[in-house]
Amino acid sequence: MTEAAPELGISLTLTSGRSPGELGTLAGDAERAGFSTVLVTERVGDVFAAVPALLAATTRATVGTAIANLYLHPPALTAMTLASLDEQSGGRFVLGLGVANPALNQGLLGLPDVPALEMAEEYVGLVRAILSGQPYDGQVFRQPSPLPLDRPPVRPDPPIHLAALQPRMLALAGRIADGVIITLMSPEQLSRAVSIVRGAAAEAGRNPAAVRVTCVLPCCLSDDAEVAQGAARGVATRFARHASAGRLFAEHDPQNRMDDVRTALAVGDPAGAAAAVPQDVADGFVAHGSARSCRERIAEYVAAGPDLVAVQPMPVQGTWDGVIERLIHDLAPSLALPG
Repeated sequence: MTEAAPELGISLTLTSGRSPGELGTLAGDAERAGFSTVLVTERVGDVFAAVPALLAATTRATVGTAIANLYLHPPALTAMTLASLDEQSGGRFVLGLGVANPALNQGLLGLPDVPALEMAEEYVGLVRAILSGQPYDGQVFRQPSPLPLDRPPVRPDPPIHLAALQPRMLALAGRIADGVIITLMSPEQLSRAVSIVRGAAAEAGRNPAAVRVTCVLPCCLSDDAEVAQGAARGVATRFARHASAGRLFAEHDPQNRMDDVRTALAVGDPAGAAAAVPQDVADGFVAHGSARSCRERIAEYVAAGPDLVAVQPMPVQGTWDGVIERLIHDLAPSLALPG
């Protein structure tokens, strides 16, 4: 007997170079293939500009940002956008926020260096205050009087999820957010992270089960094992300079071999950096290989306890051509995970 597949989502990214219209088409294809959730993420692009196309192309799937860089979007504007997208979606939109990383925020985008925990907590607090018609008084943000929106929100409390990798941010998400978004963990690390989130929610007097845990899992599909392994090393290279990811990598890299990767990146040698990634490190964080191999790896993440695993197509052999379409076809939830 075929075992029923667990709930699966898909995470698309603006770095794929697809236009909002093309992303919308892919979102519609994913919904028809049975994916329950379609997420979209940004790096140097406006993720909110892409969301309406995804909503228009779908009718049932949850659509969300995973993530929007909160340093890039003023909280008052985000509150306005959230109110609008919540109404447009009929309640299907989920706002996923994150702090990204210093290499992007300060190194590339020139954004101010505000401590991440304080920024995230007050940002969420201010967005919620605006939507509920309340003032807000914090250390980072102050809104002395309620902000009357041109069009009142349909709901004062649409869901807000926080991206987190390290224990303090995971605990913050458990205390204040409707959900947490976790990217780039091994199954063992994910299991621990789920426990931190649930425990923090319980300590805050919340129902732990009400905090939705989403795991975004990078996936490199290829029937050529060597090509798939190289693509997985490329994914690890993308995150090598992310401080939180580096600490997670270190658990699988006691010899500090990833230092060679960071050195190569520092001198502008991305090819050398990817070649220097230890394969066992890449294997720990990225699903790769044939569709069956990827489904087996997804099953390990499902067993770690999240509410949703969202597979994220990643480039293979340096190109995005066809990789998203193939993932939607080959990993459709109608295909059972191995038992």
